[in-house]
Amino acid sequence: MSSSELLIAKGQLAELKERYNEFEMKADSLMIQIRELLNPLKDFVDLELDKALLLVKEFRLLQLNARECLSMIDRIKQTYNL
Repeated sequence: MSSSELLIAKGQLAELKERYNEFEMKADSLMIQIRELLNPLKDFVDLELDKALLLVKEFRLLQLNARECLSMIDRIKQTYNL
């Protein structure tokens, strides 16, 4: 393994970690919004389930992307012993 390969891997790792952090921040924001929409103190007929469902779908996609990102991070770490 050459030093240039290692530098490239470290760069990819840094980018992936940054992407994961962005996913995490967006997920935190979505979670707050979903909780507000599903407030148990509201009468169930007043719940905005259409909005909540859209946010949950977005959250799920974000979750899948974050899992893939973590998997790529693990592969790079294992491959290059980082």
